[in-house]
Amino acid sequence: MSGAPVGEYGAVVRPTWADETEREWHPRDGSRFFTVPESVVRPPKGAKPLMLLHGIGNNGAIFAPLMPSLAELGPVFAPTMSPELLAPQEHRRETVGQLVDWLAELAPPPWRIVGHSMGGVLTGLVLRTHPEVVSSAVLLNSPLPGTVGRIQGRNGLDRPGRALLAMKGLARISSFGRPRLPGFLRGAELAVVRTALRGFMLDPGELDDEVISRAIVSSRTTDGIDFLRLAELMPEWELDPHTERPVEIIVGDSDPLIEVEDHDEVAAAYPDAIVHVAPECAHFVHLERPLFTLDRIEQFFSATHT
Repeated sequence: MSGAPVGEYGAVVRPTWADETEREWHPRDGSRFFTVPESVVRPPKGAKPLMLLHGIGNNGAIFAPLMPSLAELGPVFAPTMSPELLAPQEHRRETVGQLVDWLAELAPPPWRIVGHSMGGVLTGLVLRTHPEVVSSAVLLNSPLPGTVGRIQGRNGLDRPGRALLAMKGLARISSFGRPRLPGFLRGAELAVVRTALRGFMLDPGELDDEVISRAIVSSRTTDGIDFLRLAELMPEWELDPHTERPVEIIVGDSDPLIEVEDHDEVAAAYPDAIVHVAPECAHFVHLERPLFTLDRIEQFFSATHT
């Protein structure tokens, strides 16, 4: 486990991040994806693309505060995945292959993948069924095999249960679509979202308003409820531990969905993985501890010679 220094909680790595990210549309289905133009940051020549996979109730914008910094490592793509894209096929490999083909239309593999939460679960499935498209992967707050089965039915009033109830509420909000939520939240709307996020973040009040408005609630094209239903199928998709590609895992020490007692299962799922635990951090490690997260990602990708 890493004991590296941690930056200020909720620190904005680059204050200009919102102006440095660009929204584009997927050539196949017109869904939104986010990227950083080369006119803003020119990635190293020949660098492998970074594919950023979001979690339940979010979209690619969840990575926007870190994207200009990540673009210094290589071209970055943060797509918005729809539940229809991930509709279970007869065989697990076909379902994941559908996702892989869709991602390949944004940038040819192999990719370096960063997956948050449910996006980390999907990253694990890609690693296990299509390892040839991945050079290395970072899993952020990912409910890994075993953990998913434990949390899927939690609706109690313990901390994981409260977090899951908040997740369902946020997922419903994210399903409404325009113009239910404005592009930038203010006043009472911002207060409501901060309150809902309290189940997942140690202190959502410390996050910049721009981060919450753009990265958290810009997810209206993602039907969070359908993603929750998909999450219920994840335990049936579990496979043997992955060992083929380098993997790094970053988790908050107060993540309500991956509790400390789950860390052994995390290690068992990826026995050769590097595991870092961010202190005083919950489920959105890349937004709560962005400096810590960015430093870990940069060092990992540099060490894996990508």
